[in-house]
Amino acid sequence: MAIYRLMISRHGKLLGHFESDTPWAEEAARDVAARFPAESGYSVSPLKSCGERRLLEAGPDGVRVIHAERTFASTTLTLGQKT
Repeated sequence: MAIYRLMISRHGKLLGHFESDTPWAEEAARDVAARFPAESGYSVSPLKSCGERRLLEAGPDGVRVIHAERTFASTTLTLGQKT
């Protein structure tokens, strides 16, 4: 299942991000992106998960995950269109 992240800026200043990992994540990302119009100075950069990095520890009790971090790549969202 893909995870979508939107990086939201206004007048070139990063405001924050929205992330969705629901089964309808692409639809949710399109819905949120549509609420930040370019005419009002917003820019939305959509990203889609493409993998995960993990830091592992191996010891006498086996291997355990110390930290996991999703990796993202730029993608395109077509507003107003369902897939």
